[in-house]
Amino acid sequence: MNKQKVRPAGLFIGLAVTMIFLALSITFWIRGSRFGWSTEVRIIVELLLLSAFLICILLVKYLELAIQQVASLRVTRWVLRYDTRARNTSSNDGTMNTLDVTIAKHGTLRQLLRDRHGWRWRYRDRWILITGNEQLVERLSPALTSVGFALTPEAVLLYIPSKVDAEDQDSLTKIRRLRRRPVDAVVALTGDAVTTAPLIPPHELAQTLSRIGRALRWAAPVYLLDVAPLDDVGREAHEAVGLMWTRERIHAGDVGASLSALSNTLADAGVARLSTHPTQRTAAALSQHIARIHDALTSLLSETAASQQWRHAVHGVLFAPLASEPTAPAAPASDTASVASRAPHPTLPHQTLWQTVARHSRKVHGRRVGLSLSSIAAWFATSATIVWIIGVNLSGFHNRATLSSAAEALAHWHRAPDRTQQMLALNGLGRHMDTLEVRERNGAPWSTRFGLNRDGAILDAMWPVYVGAAQTFLMTPVRHALEGRLMRLASLSDAEIADGGNMQADAAHNTLEAYLMLATPSRVNANFLTPHLINTAQPVRPNRSELSPGTWADLSAQTITFLASHLSTERGGLSLAMPADRALVASTRQTIISVRGIQNSTDALYEKIIDDAQAKYPPVSLTSLLGDTTSHGLFTTAQTLPGVYTRAAFEERIARAIDAAGAAQDVTGDWVLSDAQRAKSSPSDLKAKLRQRYFDDFARAWETFLNSLHWQSAPTLTGTVDQLLLLGDPQRSPMVALMNAIHYQASTGISSQSLAAGLLDKAQQLVGNDKDPATREPTTVVPLGGRFGPILRLTGSPLVSTANSAGAPPPASAADLSLARYLERVTAMRLKLQQMVSAPDPDAMSRVAAQAVLQGKTSEIADSRDYASRVAASLGGQWAGFGAVLQAPLDQAWQVVVQPAAASLNDIWHSAIVADWNTTLGSRYPFTDSDNDASLPEMARFMHPDGGVIAQFVATQLAGVIERQGDRWVPTQGQHHGGLALDSEFLSGLNRLTRVANVLFPSGDARVRFDLRGVPTPGITDVRIVLSDKDFHYFNQKEEWVPFEWPGQAIENVTRVEWQTAHGGLRAALDAQGRFGLIRLLERAQREPHDSARYLLTWAPDQATDTPLRVQMRSESGAGPLEVVELRHFVLPARIFAAGTVTPRVATPAKSPRAPRSEVE
Repeated sequence: MNKQKVRPAGLFIGLAVTMIFLALSITFWIRGSRFGWSTEVRIIVELLLLSAFLICILLVKYLELAIQQVASLRVTRWVLRYDTRARNTSSNDGTMNTLDVTIAKHGTLRQLLRDRHGWRWRYRDRWILITGNEQLVERLSPALTSVGFALTPEAVLLYIPSKVDAEDQDSLTKIRRLRRRPVDAVVALTGDAVTTAPLIPPHELAQTLSRIGRALRWAAPVYLLDVAPLDDVGREAHEAVGLMWTRERIHAGDVGASLSALSNTLADAGVARLSTHPTQRTAAALSQHIARIHDALTSLLSETAASQQWRHAVHGVLFAPLASEPTAPAAPASDTASVASRAPHPTLPHQTLWQTVARHSRKVHGRRVGLSLSSIAAWFATSATIVWIIGVNLSGFHNRATLSSAAEALAHWHRAPDRTQQMLALNGLGRHMDTLEVRERNGAPWSTRFGLNRDGAILDAMWPVYVGAAQTFLMTPVRHALEGRLMRLASLSDAEIADGGNMQADAAHNTLEAYLMLATPSRVNANFLTPHLINTAQPVRPNRSELSPGTWADLSAQTITFLASHLSTERGGLSLAMPADRALVASTRQTIISVRGIQNSTDALYEKIIDDAQAKYPPVSLTSLLGDTTSHGLFTTAQTLPGVYTRAAFEERIARAIDAAGAAQDVTGDWVLSDAQRAKSSPSDLKAKLRQRYFDDFARAWETFLNSLHWQSAPTLTGTVDQLLLLGDPQRSPMVALMNAIHYQASTGISSQSLAAGLLDKAQQLVGNDKDPATREPTTVVPLGGRFGPILRLTGSPLVSTANSAGAPPPASAADLSLARYLERVTAMRLKLQQMVSAPDPDAMSRVAAQAVLQGKTSEIADSRDYASRVAASLGGQWAGFGAVLQAPLDQAWQVVVQPAAASLNDIWHSAIVADWNTTLGSRYPFTDSDNDASLPEMARFMHPDGGVIAQFVATQLAGVIERQGDRWVPTQGQHHGGLALDSEFLSGLNRLTRVANVLFPSGDARVRFDLRGVPTPGITDVRIVLSDKDFHYFNQKEEWVPFEWPGQAIENVTRVEWQTAHGGLRAALDAQGRFGLIRLLERAQREPHDSARYLLTWAPDQATDTPLRVQMRSESGAGPLEVVELRHFVLPARIFAAGTVTPRVATPAKSPRAPRSEVE
């Protein structure tokens, strides 16, 4: 009998009632004040709700009894329906196909359970899913494999084969949809058939369980069932035998020990039964079976529980004895409904086993696989309820604190005894209101929301108090101060105000504007008003105030800032505005008008004209500007030109709009002086200002656009030739098309008469009829001729002469510069490059051409680059970016030519100089750590500053790149080596060798002259230094300089230091052999320069006594022999030019196409 009660229903109903009454209680307590309830009334309501809640909790028990009564009625109905269905089923012999059985069995199961248990049919019984070999399952429960389910008194048995296919997946999906918790336990058979074969592999079992878990989205507790084939099975075979546990984690050792104990227990029970009933051999046979499969079953249990595919909680292993041969055939599949419904509790084999699993499964629980909509909804609802309850309580506390602080701020103002406290109270009131306004504008903190926020109501309550306080304490003295200034201004004459210049007139205008803002909230500009109110120095600090002047000024500034930002605020029909003295305002206006007149809003009118035209004329790209000609592969830009700054826009719309604005004179007056009469201005003046503003912005927009152009590099010689071919073609060149477009756009704003007059003037200049251009009447000025003049001059446009009213000729430096000659230079460069491309060895030919330039010789390549540079320079800084595009093609052509030459020079340098250097000197001292000294003649052959190999190479091969200035080699200032960069190591190494060579080889042979002088040292009584053929001996007498010459004339070159201390005998150390012995000795010394010629040398030969040896050295040139020490570990640079040295040009930064408004005034 099923002993599960309906207590969960009562529990759920009780929780729902609790939540409902808790929500009602909180709502009535918080919102009761809106209904006019006092605190006592709300307490009574809360007590009534509590009473109703207790009554409902008591009625939950009776509701539970009613549910049980309904369930018993459903059982009675099920019995009646069962009898009817049983009679009808016995008369039907029809068969059902597999698909019909699959579809019908879950519906039949649902109907059977509803008939048995009513609306609680899903959870009254435990649902057990059995999986394993079909033959074994059929032996355990004959109808289970054919029907798919079977009913027992306490469990619903379901079957899924171990090999889960698509049909089984559908069955598992239908099972999952029947219950929120699909199954309560999974029983997995461990064998493949009724044989003595070993158990199924653990990974197969784990895969089966994993597929079932994913299909059901639920990992139920797993019980392993081992079927023991026995020859003779008695009645006691239906007893439940096995091990069960509630822990999720198991250990192989514990399982093995438990199985051994179970086997021993069964053995004892089997012996006891055999002694009384010889036929009851099941227990003994099971003991023997468990002992035989002990190790395999232990391994299966542990590996299944620890599977990485899907971790299942294994909670037991059971054993079911079964006869070796089947005794009855299985029920046919056509008995889908009849087999399961022949009796309310049909008798099944091993019923005790299923009851044991069902009861134990109540102690353990499964877990959800993946996400479930119901779980998400439940957790979300629970979390939302908890968050709402916490938020409501937290919001209540915070809003109560806000109310308390607001009340305290208001009370502080009302209790303020003097002006100091009033200032503090008003500042605190403003800060509190500012906080509330920020929260109202940007959103209150989450901790103050949840329906309880009262920031708006608090502001409405504080605003009237603040308005009265601000007008009394702050605005009145400020207003009086401004009125005093205006009165003093009105008392001055116009001449006195004019003597102060524009500054005094502007100050008067600003004071009047600030005064009017106090009376006109709609005109308030807080950024303008705040500094003017602060400058009034009101309210004045009391003499005996406890605040320092700095603190008072800071508080006053804060309070005035808040006041200025709230002058335009209105709450409940109440604002801070105060009436102005109209007579004072009128007299002040008249005074200002008589001095400076009225400013009109020309800027606003211009902006309106441009904004209206922008929608009609979209931005113009480079592609649309060039028309049928393409600049692809030559130059490009990502920017566009505003469409309003084109000739079409001006002629079609802008010109007519400017004329209409001039005719209407639609210019509004300054609102500060709005009562004064409008200033009289002629239409022509307004039109001239608007046109000038437009043409300035027009030129600026084109400057920005053209300066944004950049050349698209082609790193190869062939690509450069193709680019120059297209660029130099007068018919297809995009540069020609661009120049034509610029010429067309630059003629914007001139009439055909003015252009004809310009052409006539130029013709007269050419034939010489115009003797005195200065006496000629000026022609019509071209609006854009001055700004576009440098570009138009290249095209030979007559607009340049038309734009020049004085008829002055173009600059002499630009007389020979034109676009046509520029294209000729491009074509000449292209032909030169084509010769190189067509040559058998293009690199060799380009190398010869580049080396001629690098050696300082003239060439057509250099002349073309110079011409392009002059063309770019003639455009000036205004068109620097566009000039860079004109110069870039020829620079690029030079770069592709010079790169092979640079590589060739690097190779020649390495093979002719570096390799020989490394062979002759690189492996000898001082260039490396070696006992072999370098040959001084060989060093002279390389390093001599005049006739050395290195100096001759630089002078002959790099004459156009490097020049000698004194004792230093520096890059030349010309541009013939553009695109190349000298390796910094090469230049520094060359200067290093030159500096050493000037000291070491002053007249060809190696000779360095220097002097030594002893230095008195405590503890040292005698010092002797042996240098080749001369000695230096110092024994604490008067110091004197001793001359030396290195390397000297002695055949045996020995360098040695000897010294004698006060407490010891003569010692010798620091021996060195060879001509570089002195250099080795100097290398080991600590060198400290005293000036440009004297150095202090310090040796520490005896580390034990720590007594140094000191000698002064004086050189004739440079550092003397110390210069040679600089050659230690010197490595001759392997290259002259660095790779990847092309430096792109940077165009002039783009400027705004709009001019500042001050330019129009």
